[in-house]
Amino acid sequence: MAEGRALDAPGRIRVVLDLAIRLAEVLFSSGAGAADATAAMTAIAGAYGVRNVDSDVTHTVLSLTWTNPGTYESVSRRQTIAARGMDFARLAAASTLFEEIVDGKIELDAARRHLARFASHKPQASRLVLRLGWSLIGGGAALLVGGDVLVAAVAFVAAFALESITSLMARRRAPVFFQSVVGGVIGPIAAVVVHLVQPHESARLVVVATIIVLLAGTAIFGGVQDILSGFYLTGLARLTEALVITIGIAAGVIGATLVFSGLGLSLDVMSSNIQIGGPPAVTIAAAVVIVIGFALATQVPWRALWAVCLLGAVAEALYLVCAANGFGPVWSSAIAALAVGMLASILAQLSRTPVLALVITGLVPLLPGLVLFNALMQLATGSVAGLFAALVSAAVAAALAAGAIAGQYVTQASWRNMSRGTRRVRGPLLSIASRRRKI
Repeated sequence: MAEGRALDAPGRIRVVLDLAIRLAEVLFSSGAGAADATAAMTAIAGAYGVRNVDSDVTHTVLSLTWTNPGTYESVSRRQTIAARGMDFARLAAASTLFEEIVDGKIELDAARRHLARFASHKPQASRLVLRLGWSLIGGGAALLVGGDVLVAAVAFVAAFALESITSLMARRRAPVFFQSVVGGVIGPIAAVVVHLVQPHESARLVVVATIIVLLAGTAIFGGVQDILSGFYLTGLARLTEALVITIGIAAGVIGATLVFSGLGLSLDVMSSNIQIGGPPAVTIAAAVVIVIGFALATQVPWRALWAVCLLGAVAEALYLVCAANGFGPVWSSAIAALAVGMLASILAQLSRTPVLALVITGLVPLLPGLVLFNALMQLATGSVAGLFAALVSAAVAAALAAGAIAGQYVTQASWRNMSRGTRRVRGPLLSIASRRRKI
């Protein structure tokens, strides 16, 4: 390689390590799991001839070390992750560059220039489009739990306000707990609006819709993924973050409800459980609306919109079939997630998009917002049954993640003709594209 002649051996090693850890940082900060980030660093270094490397990931730090086998001297790189989120457009670009590197299709200098270009690129969509995406999640969630047009419209506006306020708090570096508390307050406020306009409408549906919006950004899926991949510390840290968010939501919802009750506005939020109702066609259509909204909010590549809509419809339909046959919410979620994980591998090839983006987006309508709401309300009234409902909601979230990852194991284990980059990485690949070679 030309750049190899221009650098001495130690200098080249440092350049390769820098490229590997920077690309892994883009993957990890855009939503990838710890296993994908460590595998990417090791594979990139190996692709450019740097062996004897050790890579590791914690919740906020990436580290990469090369050890000289003759002198045992080492060169290390360490990168702190300032913030994590879901930007599937950047994730797709990083995944594509990874494949080109490990398949030997791009030189070192060209890879560095390519990474610099997309790492600082402008978002795929404007901030307004992102907020409209979160609003669609709120409106679709209201329809999913049986709300009418009025409830959906109020939930749409509430989700827009929720995203605007929490984004402002995030830019001001407010802790995620307080962002969740404020987000939890938005639901009861929107419920008051519904109650004042149409007193006979169920205000609880608006609260459920806002909870689903808040849960759509939690780290439950990633936490379970990391734990199942052997990164227990990172996985527990992400699950702790999800727990903090959930506690914040509960504090906001219950606190605001009690305040409104003291003011004489009885919203009937803490009464009996809400059940999903409505014709299956309406429920599936509402799920597709949620998927489209989440795809916009997380900047899923435009070319993959059809794929995530198909996955969302399949997941919801399969869940309804399983639930109608008595499988219960946990096993129904697991079966739906298993099917989505297997189907996503095929659609990822057609849409040229990482599996992770397709799987998470397709499963958002199945997040246990309704179960969690019922659990919170039961706990608020001192009912021990709320503890069991909370465990069910956690089990549903874990079933979704485990089912999707199991689907990846099944699919990738059955593929023998995969790219060289895929064969270098062990375990299920969710963030790194695994395109098959053409025969």
